[in-house]
Amino acid sequence: MPFEIIWSNRSKKDLRLVDKAIAKRIIDRVEKLGLQELVFLEKAKGTPYHKFRVGRYRILIEKFPATKRLFILKVRHRRKFYKNV
Repeated sequence: MPFEIIWSNRSKKDLRLVDKAIAKRIIDRVEKLGLQELVFLEKAKGTPYHKFRVGRYRILIEKFPATKRLFILKVRHRRKFYKNV
């Protein structure tokens, strides 16, 4: 059963700031992630969240396995991602 993907307002704003081709690639990869097992998610150190890598970008995700939902919190370039997690 696939996971429902919920994009936060912050993550939508982050995607608007990224190049359109990269944003499309990120969206496609996250949608595919919702259809697969979540083995590609890594635990983000020091937080209860998970991260997902797409090229040089990182996506911060809150996972709700009981309700089959993934809440996308933010999308950042890896250089900025690790400073503010």
